[in-house]
Amino acid sequence: MILTRRSFAAGALGLALASGIISNVAAAAFQPYTAEAFAKATKAGGPVFVHVYAPWCLQCRAQENILSLLMTEPKFAGAVFFRVSYDAQKDVVDALKVPRSTLIAYKGARETGRMSWGVTQADVLKVLDSAY
Repeated sequence: MILTRRSFAAGALGLALASGIISNVAAAAFQPYTAEAFAKATKAGGPVFVHVYAPWCLQCRAQENILSLLMTEPKFAGAVFFRVSYDAQKDVVDALKVPRSTLIAYKGARETGRMSWGVTQADVLKVLDSAY
């Protein structure tokens, strides 16, 4: 059997999860953005984050990697993370008045932070922390 890098990584992650080495990995996950889901999440009053993302955008992918790591931290376990497709949801992008590679934070219905193009963990944490 030929072992590819991807299958090796998937197997290693599975083993780590099963053995308890890595825990809480699925604490939060990106949800597709819909107006209904966003309204429900903001009405609940907790932290809500919207990431405007395009798979071909290097800054978007850098932000995604940072967010995916931070989302596993207990502090963000109750937060809701939405993903807006820059390519497929132009109406939402226009309504938010943002370029791709943008992260927006809300505490309830109130916007608390916004960042475009930032690709460091400090940039992302500043926006996430604004909702707490």
